[in-house]
Amino acid sequence: MSSLLNDPTARTWAEEAMQRHSEKHFGRIASAVIWSNERGDDGELLVAADPSVLVHRINDGGQILLHDHDPGKPLGRVIEAADFMNKDGTHFVAAILGFYVGGASLGFHELGIDVMEDPPLPDNLPPLPTASLWIEIAADPREIDQAWLNEISEDSPLSVKRTELSHNTAAQTQELIRIGLVYLSVAWNPFTKALMTEAGKRTYNLIHEWLASVLTKMGERQKPVLDIHSFQDDCQVSFLIRGNDVKLNHEAHSTLHKAAAQAAMLIGKLRERGIPADQLTYEFDRESLLWFPSFAILEDGRMVSDRMKLIAIEQLPTGLSVGLTRGNFTAPVARTIPDSSDEYRD
Repeated sequence: MSSLLNDPTARTWAEEAMQRHSEKHFGRIASAVIWSNERGDDGELLVAADPSVLVHRINDGGQILLHDHDPGKPLGRVIEAADFMNKDGTHFVAAILGFYVGGASLGFHELGIDVMEDPPLPDNLPPLPTASLWIEIAADPREIDQAWLNEISEDSPLSVKRTELSHNTAAQTQELIRIGLVYLSVAWNPFTKALMTEAGKRTYNLIHEWLASVLTKMGERQKPVLDIHSFQDDCQVSFLIRGNDVKLNHEAHSTLHKAAAQAAMLIGKLRERGIPADQLTYEFDRESLLWFPSFAILEDGRMVSDRMKLIAIEQLPTGLSVGLTRGNFTAPVARTIPDSSDEYRD
């Protein structure tokens, strides 16, 4: 699809857009075509997405660019996009990509942040407003079969919103399952001394038990990656659990509430330094049995990581694609909860 950038209008736009972003905190800026209305032999779009939604989503805040669509392996960011129609009638979306390697990255250590500091755990949490709460379950049907997704959906204690992802990779390297949860439910654990109704306690406990059951069922998959996807203080937070070892999965689950408290504290420290985070990703280390912050993406575009090994674009196979969400549903989980309880609080 890159030949579509030979269209004079698209080429001019790309050249001007690259100039606009040349001073950003990336090691390299490039242009690419990320969508077209090209169809396969079955007559279906090769990439099923609404181009207007795709362009709006990117221009409204950018979209992370991942290696093999792995949420723990960031390459850069799709930072601007526009759609075009060439003289042959081909509709396509061109984009400007910024790659992190070689850019102005930071480390948590050099910012004076101890990422392994034990934060105080909450004495209580507010009740969850179940009437306006749901769980999102998102996956690419070419990676995760519908029958398996139906099983975990049917057992959910809350209403489920199913989102179909489109990874468009030549070879399947993993099975990504994204579960959107409100942050309070990630921060809760059975020992929280919550001042709430018995019904409220039961809702927290049911979500906790359901997530544990999903981690058990991951033992049936070949190469699963669970992305527990949430929002805290206007920052998108992911907690990644990899693999089908059920014992290790439950070990990660047993300390997830501590990772949530640690992540909330880290987000607060970055904001106090005047460099708020737009995205934060935690991973469970299966050797140390500890959660750690893999990386943060700041609102100004810089990456912060102490242990991330960035992959140079020259070392990657050709034909990079961007993971898309089919349809127009874009909110993985409500960012806010009524009564000002949208954030985890000490």
